[in-house]
Amino acid sequence: MRRIVAALIFMMIGAGGMYAAFEYHIVQSKEGWHLVPKTQAGLHDTYADIRKWQATTWKDHPRLAQSLIDNGKGNLIIQSASNGFFDGLFPGTDKQRSAANPESSQKRL
Repeated sequence: MRRIVAALIFMMIGAGGMYAAFEYHIVQSKEGWHLVPKTQAGLHDTYADIRKWQATTWKDHPRLAQSLIDNGKGNLIIQSASNGFFDGLFPGTDKQRSAANPESSQKRL
């Protein structure tokens, strides 16, 4: 009898997990974890770590982007899309600054 009860409990946990996977996006951003309802049920983008995504990455995930916008989390798209935007714009500037004044780089840490 215990095995039947245990099997039923695990089946309910599995069913709840599948329901959550079909209905919600789990998004990890620099601000933390977000549980966002999906606009269309499915297993697409159930989990997404957007901390290092760039603007070109969002093009491949339109459903996730639409869900974030619909649920008031559009700022996460803007924050992650700006990743790497300024990289290479001023090459070596930070290195030159820290080499010229090593005390200031220690104060920032």
